[in-house]
Amino acid sequence: MRRSHGTGVRLMGQAQRLLLANLFVALAYAATGWLGLQIPFAGEAVTLIWPPTGIAFAALWRGGPWLLPGVFAGAAGLNLLMFGNPAFALPVGMGNCLPALVAWAVLRHVRGPRPLFDGPGGLFAFLTIPVLLTPMLSATTGVLAALAGDADLGEGMISAWTSWWVGDAMGVLLVAPPLILMAAPGATALLRRRWATALGLVAGGALLLTAMALLEPLWLREAGRFALFCLILTAGLRLGLLGTALYTLLVAAGLCLMTARGLGPFAAADYHASFATLLAALSILAVAGLALATVMATLRRVMLAEREARHQAEQALTRLCQTQDNLVQAEKMASLGRLVAGIAHEVATPVGTALAASTRLANDTRGIEQALSGGTLRREQMNEYIDATSLAARILQSNMERAARLIESFKHVAVDRTRQDRRRFDLAGYLEEVVISLRPQTRKTPHAIALTGATRLPVDTYPDAVAQLVTNLLVNAVTHAFPDGRQGRVEVDLRADAGGWVELRIQDDGCGIDREQLDRVFEPFFTTRRERGGSGLGLYLAYNQVSQKLGGTLTVESAAGRGTCFLARFPAEAPPATETGEPVTTSAAPIDLATKRRSA
Repeated sequence: MRRSHGTGVRLMGQAQRLLLANLFVALAYAATGWLGLQIPFAGEAVTLIWPPTGIAFAALWRGGPWLLPGVFAGAAGLNLLMFGNPAFALPVGMGNCLPALVAWAVLRHVRGPRPLFDGPGGLFAFLTIPVLLTPMLSATTGVLAALAGDADLGEGMISAWTSWWVGDAMGVLLVAPPLILMAAPGATALLRRRWATALGLVAGGALLLTAMALLEPLWLREAGRFALFCLILTAGLRLGLLGTALYTLLVAAGLCLMTARGLGPFAAADYHASFATLLAALSILAVAGLALATVMATLRRVMLAEREARHQAEQALTRLCQTQDNLVQAEKMASLGRLVAGIAHEVATPVGTALAASTRLANDTRGIEQALSGGTLRREQMNEYIDATSLAARILQSNMERAARLIESFKHVAVDRTRQDRRRFDLAGYLEEVVISLRPQTRKTPHAIALTGATRLPVDTYPDAVAQLVTNLLVNAVTHAFPDGRQGRVEVDLRADAGGWVELRIQDDGCGIDREQLDRVFEPFFTTRRERGGSGLGLYLAYNQVSQKLGGTLTVESAAGRGTCFLARFPAEAPPATETGEPVTTSAAPIDLATKRRSA
């Protein structure tokens, strides 16, 4: 019951709003129609500008056919009051409803839910259907009603029909666009932003019309026509569709009043010739202004769409870069995690051996203590204990030294990977520590890893970048160079040229890289072992470390079945960092890798 009551109240509210809307349309139609009839053209019932036609079309376009009663009431009531002839007023009321209804139905079918003035296509449809075609229906109905009601048609039926058609067409062309555009979302935004330009154009138009009304030289009239055209075009360029439509309507109203009083650039001795020239000029001004405003609106939409697309592309690129950086950091942490796990496993062996030796020594010591306290200790037993203690001490010392070396190497490499400080260090010794830290990952393979070249090479650079570079290249060689499981050799060769540049080669005698894959090895996420967990970031990280942090270059030479050689060249003294903390990239001197490659 409560729901039914709420539905009834809602329906009653809708009916009241519809009734008020129809009343408003009827009053607006009658008021503007009365103003139009103050300037008759063909007899007393035909005028060359009929604003109510534009109001009728705009009302139906915005509110649908539910507003037809208001159009009919306004048209029939106005003609009945003005001429007192029901035989003429009622058919004219029906005839004024017909073009608006037909234009609304055809355009809704053609345009669908799209806005009417959303581009050149919409403007063409507006100029063709409600401006040129459907006014023929009202002109035909009106002339027939005038003949049936014995109304005054002036100089003849053909002239009256033409005047009626032109008047309705001009009413739609001048009045309908601003009424339709006012309902568009954000229609007044451009006018509010450029209110100073709008006020300037209005003031300029008013001054121009006043000057043309008061001054009579022929040259001023011709210049005034051109100036009006320029003002309309300026409105089209600066004020958008709504501003142009409103400005054109204001100019048209002013020119009509001036011409009716015999003033202005279109006034002539012949009253009919004056308004014919005026309507021709107004039609050109209105169409030109709407066309230019439509083009500008389309361009603005395209520019906004392009700006939005560019913004979205930039956001997508930013997200992609962030994702890539996250994956790179994840790969670094995974590499460090594998290093920690390997070192822990490697250290477990000497620590376990030392624990067994210490346990055996503790047991032997307790036996000696018991024999000593019981007075049963013999010389032979003491000699055996001394020998066992000496052996245990040697085992403990050798295994603890091995564990200490592993821990020291791990400490240097791990700390350097987590810190990005630049420091002076011996590159040859540091490479040995990196290789030792990788032993847990490489000892399970049958491949030999050899360090050749310089035994001491002082550098002033970033050890974390060097560790990442060597680790990724060695792991890449051990993982990809020998897919068939055969034994291979990987050589890490360190040299320094006369120009102070470090040359670090990591080469293998494995299967090599196919030519079609060689150009893509440094691309992020490119891998041939995706199904086995490869991320495709190892060589990409190595390339970035050399090119962006060490200030050098990383090149590769390979052929199928002939092994692969990576050559990293970077200055022994890293380039200075910028204000953002990023190193300045220094271009390396060109090098012919084929002539400088050294056999393993």
